[in-house]
Amino acid sequence: MTDLSAPTDVPTADRDAVLRILQTTRSVRRRLDTDRPVDLRLVHAALEAALQAPNGSNEQPWHWIVVTDPRRRTALARCYREAARPYLAAMTQRVEDGTVGRGVLNASLRLTEVLDRVPVMIVPCLASTPADHVDLFRRLGYAPSAEHAALSVYYGSIWPAVWSLMLALRAHSLASAVTALHLTRPDDANVILNLPEGVTQAALLAVAHPTGESFRPAPRRALDAVLHHDTW
Repeated sequence: MTDLSAPTDVPTADRDAVLRILQTTRSVRRRLDTDRPVDLRLVHAALEAALQAPNGSNEQPWHWIVVTDPRRRTALARCYREAARPYLAAMTQRVEDGTVGRGVLNASLRLTEVLDRVPVMIVPCLASTPADHVDLFRRLGYAPSAEHAALSVYYGSIWPAVWSLMLALRAHSLASAVTALHLTRPDDANVILNLPEGVTQAALLAVAHPTGESFRPAPRRALDAVLHHDTW
């Protein structure tokens, strides 16, 4: 068994701080300060950290659109609200059925209400399409059944960086909410962002200072309920 007290290149105080950020970083929807400006230097510093994230073959396929223009933020928020309607309707039904807590629905509703007023949005993009990556795997000689692997590598080359960005924003005392619902209306969002052909959006992050200072671990299923050793 690994000795958790063994010396490492990470001092104990730093390790504790990192673990706290990992355990308390949330997708913040109800506590985004829409009135306080965000210093873009903090956003850029967080993005610099995110660029260290792992990605397939170290191709670093990402691009990041930082949106502060009020008209584009309003347009993206409108796109998101339209895309969120089916999800919110389904969540409302689940709350009524008692299968989902009302807090989850209220948080989602809150994001739709404030998104256009959030000072900064970040849209992570990939410099290719999912179909491009599937075609690449076929050209490498993989069977069509490898499509799942191709898409796993494709999206796996951006989402670790998205999570790293959220952690780095938290380290800079900023909060973020991540969503991908607007991707159900990709053409609308592509026009708003003036994306060139062949570039694919992966998510949308709303970034702001948090209201209040308290962050804590969220309720999660116990490790024993999801942990498997060697086999399922």
